[in-house]
Amino acid sequence: MAVPVVLPRAVVTVDDDGGARIVVENIGHHDAIDCPDGPVGRGELGAVLARIAEQIGGPIRVEVRELDGSRYADILQPRTPAPKPDTEHERNEPDARPVLRGEGFLPGETVLVAVIATTTRADEHGAASLTDAPKPPRQTGEVVLLGSASGTIIRGSLPTRPARSALRWWRR
Repeated sequence: MAVPVVLPRAVVTVDDDGGARIVVENIGHHDAIDCPDGPVGRGELGAVLARIAEQIGGPIRVEVRELDGSRYADILQPRTPAPKPDTEHERNEPDARPVLRGEGFLPGETVLVAVIATTTRADEHGAASLTDAPKPPRQTGEVVLLGSASGTIIRGSLPTRPARSALRWWRR
């Protein structure tokens, strides 16, 4: 994100009734900024200033001038836009084939996906213990789907992909 030499400034002046009036300065371009004409309540002030920073598309300097003469200043960054979904790996495409599918879950239930990193055996009393933390698997092979409310368990294998070391790169 490019930061301008002179930051746009939002001057907030608090009046006798506790309302705040906002004036935006140094915006550089003459596009209309959606800034309220009248006073804004203190509860709305943060949201209004955040909306102004998003409209400007960069950081703004906010100066708050209180009724008693005190002043506060800070730099407000706009929210980072949400990342765009990766269309190559879009999961909701109608023609995308599931890697693993299971039935018996409740409608809308949260289904946990567990990648099997290691296995252990139960002792003579039917108890199993894990003595060391498992290391993440190098290649994903076996997966378990676990319904968090229904307790439904689906165990399956994922299709194998060649390991990176098996891929060959040829120079010309």
